[in-house]
Amino acid sequence: MNNEMKRYKFGVQSFFPQAKRLRGAERGHSSFIIWHSAFPRRGARRGFTLLEMVVALGVFSGVMIIAFGIAISINNAQFKASRIQIVQDDLRFALESMTKEMRTGTNFQGSDSVGNNGYRKITFRRSDSVDITYCRRSFTDAIRKITGGGTTDCSDSSAQAVTGDDVTIEALTFYLIGATPGAGDGQPRITVSLRARSADPKLLSSFSIQTTVGQRLRDY
Repeated sequence: MNNEMKRYKFGVQSFFPQAKRLRGAERGHSSFIIWHSAFPRRGARRGFTLLEMVVALGVFSGVMIIAFGIAISINNAQFKASRIQIVQDDLRFALESMTKEMRTGTNFQGSDSVGNNGYRKITFRRSDSVDITYCRRSFTDAIRKITGGGTTDCSDSSAQAVTGDDVTIEALTFYLIGATPGAGDGQPRITVSLRARSADPKLLSSFSIQTTVGQRLRDY
């Protein structure tokens, strides 16, 4: 009987490693076995489950995707702003250069009429008695300047670009009023109207600019 009891207790302790045995104070008393729960106690440390790892990775991936999207949007906005600034600076320089010469010029003549006193080309005599022509060669070309009265053809090799390669001029019109000599029609006035955009195909926004300049020399 004692041998069977020992084998029984040995088997129980082998199957439940956390079991504790309380012996009686006196020899021959019955032995009692108390088993602790195989489940972890409340407050015990345990690792992450697979579901928790999947949720954490999903949240992290979503945050990273949003962050990358914001960074790309900011980069594109900065690129667009820089290209727009280049176009504006180029057009500002071109208009300032043209109007400065026109202000001190005389003998204004328009050619290649578009109606309503509008012309695609304008020729005048600069203050140093040199004939100047401003025009546009094609529908996607830059503003060109011809120095000298030899030709007014923008396709001529002597025509120099006033605007850079970063700018595409979509429309250029010169409105000429008071070109007839004498005070009858007032002082000569030239309105320069143009529409332009960036040469970069990613930026399709167009800019329309118009300015008016009057002849400084008195037209008697």
